[in-house]
Amino acid sequence: MPITRRSFLRAAGVTLPLPWLETLAPAAETKASSPPGRAVFFMVPSGVNMWRWHPKEFGPSFQLSSTLLALAPVRKELTIFSGLEHAKGAGGGHYEVGVWLTGNEKYKSKDGPVEPNTISIDQHIAGAIGNRTRIPSLVLSAPGGSVTTSFDAKGAPVNAENNLRRLFGELFGSPDVMARLQNRSSVLDIVGEQAKGLSKQLGKNDRNRFDDYLQSVRDVESRLQADREYFASKPLPISADSLKLDVNPQSQRQDYFQTMLDLVALALRNDQTRIVSILACGSGHEFFGQWPEFANDTHHRASHATNYDTEDKRPRDYALLENVDKWFIAHLARFLEKLSETKEGDSNLLANTMVLYGGGMSWTHNPSNLPMLLAGGSRLGLKHGSHLRFNPHKDHMGKVDRSAKVEETTVCDVLRTMSERLAVRAERFGDSRRSVSELLS
Repeated sequence: MPITRRSFLRAAGVTLPLPWLETLAPAAETKASSPPGRAVFFMVPSGVNMWRWHPKEFGPSFQLSSTLLALAPVRKELTIFSGLEHAKGAGGGHYEVGVWLTGNEKYKSKDGPVEPNTISIDQHIAGAIGNRTRIPSLVLSAPGGSVTTSFDAKGAPVNAENNLRRLFGELFGSPDVMARLQNRSSVLDIVGEQAKGLSKQLGKNDRNRFDDYLQSVRDVESRLQADREYFASKPLPISADSLKLDVNPQSQRQDYFQTMLDLVALALRNDQTRIVSILACGSGHEFFGQWPEFANDTHHRASHATNYDTEDKRPRDYALLENVDKWFIAHLARFLEKLSETKEGDSNLLANTMVLYGGGMSWTHNPSNLPMLLAGGSRLGLKHGSHLRFNPHKDHMGKVDRSAKVEETTVCDVLRTMSERLAVRAERFGDSRRSVSELLS
């Protein structure tokens, strides 16, 4: 997790880190005297029970489906999508994780890098505004490592954090983090002195390159110093003892996701970061294996068993899919409510935070009519409270809804719209052709 500069008040030897303040905010953030905007991308792969996920009605009069009922408290702050997809079927099979935030139709990698991807929208946004916070972007997944939805400008996976105690330390400080910061600073000081001595022995072109290197060393030292001061002067917002930081994401997944989302909410509230990507697991749900809560059955097996069959033909399998869908939706609902209850300026944190939730597969291995919704961001110009439909797709009855134009709107159009709400241009991102005006107030 990269770190950058942060504003401080300094007087009489005391250093006080500042939260977001209108007076000190960059010009791009002072419009309408509002707090900064944020974006969270939360992916749960491997498909859903399509008979139960989408609402039956379209437009503002829709009723939440049985799967989405937990979202009732924030219904007016969300938009449900039907018919969303990536152009040209990108994300088929189990390639959905690498494609969900990139739209790269050529990417064919299930859980790890096989070929270069293209940049993901979270990293595209972070590249433009990430330097305004300590952590330009927070990348998380339960499996961790290269099992991630985030990819850098070269298409390489951005490693995801999955250790909650380590995440807590990076966000709010810990003895281990402080020790590592101090050690890094000492090493950088030594390297910097050696570099200065070597510079005198170099020719003009090499000296220029070396001077650039020295500047980068000074920048790193400055960032590390800012972090030491931040952690040393700011008390922890919550006791580590009150959080379940050492739970196993596989065997204690309920506590794991609750704690992870609590930490994300804290990071957003304290303006540690403004861009977050969260991946539940790799495509296929092999990481979780069986679900003890639901008859010890396996999600991946159930998703393959159902395909397009009706519920009466596969009741056990569809029941498992619906239970898992509801399980994740309950976590999402709790997270959204926590944001909505957090006051910020004359509004709340949810009004300043866009949260995109969903997956890259609907029916088994099918990358069309994706289960996706967008919540929050009303202060960023988003309008909610509707069920929008795009592109011909199978509805909740299994019939093809042809009332929408072919490829009228893609996932990348939604990603582009989110990026533009944060004042980051993205008109050529992926296969995007337009900003989704239906989402704009």
